[in-house]
Amino acid sequence: MEAIILVGGFGTRLRPLTYTIPKPLLPLANIPMVERMITNLPKKFDTAILAVNYGLDEMKEYFVGKNIGKKIIIVPEEKPLGTGGAMRNCFEHITGTTAVFNGDVISSINLEKMLQQHIETKAKGTLALWEVDDPNRFGVVELKNGEILQFQEKPEKGTELSNLINAGTYLLEPEILEMIPQNKKISIERDIYPKVAGNGLHGFPFEGYFIDSGTPLSYLEANFKSIGKNGTASHIGANMRGNSIVHESAELQDCIIGPNAIIGPNVKMEKCVIRNSVILDGVNGYGGIVEKCIIGPNISFKQNLDRTLISPEGTIVF
Repeated sequence: MEAIILVGGFGTRLRPLTYTIPKPLLPLANIPMVERMITNLPKKFDTAILAVNYGLDEMKEYFVGKNIGKKIIIVPEEKPLGTGGAMRNCFEHITGTTAVFNGDVISSINLEKMLQQHIETKAKGTLALWEVDDPNRFGVVELKNGEILQFQEKPEKGTELSNLINAGTYLLEPEILEMIPQNKKISIERDIYPKVAGNGLHGFPFEGYFIDSGTPLSYLEANFKSIGKNGTASHIGANMRGNSIVHESAELQDCIIGPNAIIGPNVKMEKCVIRNSVILDGVNGYGGIVEKCIIGPNISFKQNLDRTLISPEGTIVF
């Protein structure tokens, strides 16, 4: 079975970091976001199809010769095709029921249970659904007895059908993908789902967590959630606090790490306090207290920092 991962976006909300690193290759707990998504696929999904526009060369370079237990197919978009157009562009590689993921979402969804429901209901498409208090920024559904009767993409405030939103994970039959015109920019949310609603489109509500990692704060949250049970118990030169990860190649001296800190490879820091932050590859730090920051790669700092993103291409405060 195949899974399409939509990784064609520009990552504008994470600039300037994404000027040098395509968002799908940004690490979550020291593993690139897209690699983490691929390795988390159930065993029956043996092929991952990456729909790529921005960062195509970097994506090819990263995966060349890399064995992560799945067949990797990279499908380039010569121009941005939207969510639907990107899926249709992958159609020649599809053999049947296909999972589709937005490449910047991490969640607690149980894809095997979702697939079981999809098969049992003989659905044309099944959408993962998440309940929120303020749904108008998302795709919203009317759900009755498991079937999606209507689909609204980003409705005006006060007109929402419910508080259930599209959570960016789908199971689709080929006939849904065949509805998408070829070589055109198509939004599956605006152009296809409203047409299929009430005619074989089902929903799969789930609980746990749902994080769109496209902003600095949500990227930090996604990193902390990705630590899971893999936190670093101890590291030379560090007083470890809370659930945090330190890469084995990091060189630390008299540092306090955590809670919720991710220290990447080739980092060198002395007398630093790092809390609720992500320190990327090759950072050098001395004497700073860092809180809710994203720093790197290959950045040096000696000052206290709070709610700041520092990359080689610039700095923002968020």
